[in-house]
Amino acid sequence: MRTLITGCAGFAGSHLAEYLLGKDEEVIGLRAPDDDCANLQHIKERLNIVGADLREIGRVREVIESLKPQRIYHLAASSSPAESFEDPERTYHVNFMGTLNLLSAWLRAGMECRFLLVSSAEVYGMVPREKLPLREEMEPRPVNPYAGSKAAAEILALQFFRSYGLPIVLVRPFNHTGPRQSPRFVCSNLARQVAEIELGLRPPTVVAGNLDAARDFTDVRDIVRGYFDLLEHGALGEVYQLCSGHSISIRSVLGLLTSCASKPIQVSVDNPSLRKHDAPEIWGDYSKAKLAVGWEPRRKLTDTLRELTDYWREKVKLKA
Repeated sequence: MRTLITGCAGFAGSHLAEYLLGKDEEVIGLRAPDDDCANLQHIKERLNIVGADLREIGRVREVIESLKPQRIYHLAASSSPAESFEDPERTYHVNFMGTLNLLSAWLRAGMECRFLLVSSAEVYGMVPREKLPLREEMEPRPVNPYAGSKAAAEILALQFFRSYGLPIVLVRPFNHTGPRQSPRFVCSNLARQVAEIELGLRPPTVVAGNLDAARDFTDVRDIVRGYFDLLEHGALGEVYQLCSGHSISIRSVLGLLTSCASKPIQVSVDNPSLRKHDAPEIWGDYSKAKLAVGWEPRRKLTDTLRELTDYWREKVKLKA
């Protein structure tokens, strides 16, 4: 199977590439011009890495028409909700126009292919606790440009499915974490701080944001397994959530991280990092994905956080 992964050099993209190589698929990794591919160093000899900016329709058409993939996993995105407020134009250009260019190139090429659009649970916006857990039928009400661009990309993909009959499946992953995650995201940020404290590179105090916020965290390797299962066997034109099915507070996540640290660690709350658009608690229901393909999370968060901290211990040690 010839498979194209957009955003292959990213966090989830690198884990998906690893997973598909384990299934003996021919994997083509599409990377943006500014991607450094550090996440792919251990598997790069087994990949066909192609550079392309999804905002450039001519280049996207060239890639699709020359490679003719049989599967497309569309993960590439400007993915930070916080940063999307700083540059909403870029966020929409990458996330919406990039998706449009990819779908248009596929339609024009007229090839046999299945397409997975990776959206986000961020599309639901601020949801009161009494409406939890989140389910696929809940109306999206995005409250940041990132979420808005993802909701728009969902509508676009469903329009291409309905108008042209393109075989498309949509997924809304909730928060996921694990080795190789950017420190822009909370679990990885905290794990890196713990590793730096252990090596004496910073004072013995972790700086955190809203410790009371509760989120639904899943191991990235469970998430990418869900991507594969749903693209192969999910119903076309349907949206599926991938999540753990419960929430955990950032305070508890930090407690798990510090409990296995080699030094005593204190905590300082950085009030400016508290965001007014953050919902106090988010968690989802993965029963639709389980019913469709038998998917459910397998890895324990405690193990994921330990591996994430080990990843940062090695990375920080190399830079020390």
